Amino acid sequence: MDKGRIWIAGAVIVIFVLIGGGWLLGIAPQLSIAAAANNDRANAIVSNARNQLVLAKLKSDYQNIDALKNQLLTLREAVPPKADISTFVTELNTLSAANKVTMKSITISDAKPYTPASQTRSTGSSTASPPQSNPKITTSNFVVVPVQISVTGDYGRILSFVNDVQMGQRLILVSSLTTIGATDAKGVKGNPSTTGGSQKVDSTLGGFIYVLLN
Repeated sequence: MDKGRIWIAGAVIVIFVLIGGGWLLGIAPQLSIAAAANNDRANAIVSNARNQLVLAKLKSDYQNIDALKNQLLTLREAVPPKADISTFVTELNTLSAANKVTMKSITISDAKPYTPASQTRSTGSSTASPPQSNPKITTSNFVVVPVQISVTGDYGRILSFVNDVQMGQRLILVSSLTTIGATDAKGVKGNPSTTGGSQKVDSTLGGFIYVLLN
């Protein structure tokens, strides 16, 4: 091999070494930096889009802030931060008068800590517990208060009264309803009618009201 060919081969080798070194030392790092920047840019676009959705939801909620406040007020009346038995009794008296039935007695038992529905089934507890839908509802801040309401009147009116109680301002879970014929002036107990609705009866409604402590 003559010297010319040796110089040409050497020059080619040097060129490849320079190109490879330039790639490793200059171009490749720059491409990595550019790729990382593009990735960060894509993540930023996704994050911004998500934030825009959150911001739009917050703006929408703020526009409806008065309606949300009213909804919260209604919920706090249904499940107040304290037992507030006097308000509950007033509501019962109003509903009984509207349905023309006579309140005989109201019994409020001692409050009990809330028990999740799954625990109620497994332990056989008699405490009524609605399904737990929020992890913030715990045995420490949610209280169950057993109540018993006795009324007398026409059977149909009592059924209407029970319906109004369940649909009333205060949330109540009715767990039992017993009905017997009312005793007349001569001390004779009648037979309750479940069809005509005009038979005088004595009824006892059992259920639970709830308290969500602050």
